[in-house]
Amino acid sequence: MAYNAEHALYNGHKVWGYGVDDEKHYVVDDAVTPFVVSMFTRYADGEAMQSICDDLNARGLRTSRGALFGVKTMNKLLKNRAYIGEYHHGDITVEGDMPQIVDEELFERAQRRLVENKRNGSRRRESAQDGGVPRSG
Repeated sequence: MAYNAEHALYNGHKVWGYGVDDEKHYVVDDAVTPFVVSMFTRYADGEAMQSICDDLNARGLRTSRGALFGVKTMNKLLKNRAYIGEYHHGDITVEGDMPQIVDEELFERAQRRLVENKRNGSRRRESAQDGGVPRSG
């Protein structure tokens, strides 16, 4: 497993948007890639995670384990640096050996939004605490 990790080879961990070739290298799954890019773009542009999950599920898409998309799964996907070409396994990181699906600027926009939402909470939670009344100001 250490050899596989050092050479950025498949180690039994599926990543949504990627497949594996005969030599155990990760390859882009062309059928899913547009949805990965769309997920990052929509989230970075301000759409709620639940809305994106609902859309992916309605389209019949499933996670790499065959499950429905949920906010927890999407949160984990949005943080996965594999999408910008970084391979991680355990404490081993190999930069540039994963095929890049999302450009770094879009990835960073999504990361900033994740930090903002963690710090400030979601709009839905704020709305629920206010009894559904939008705040002015």
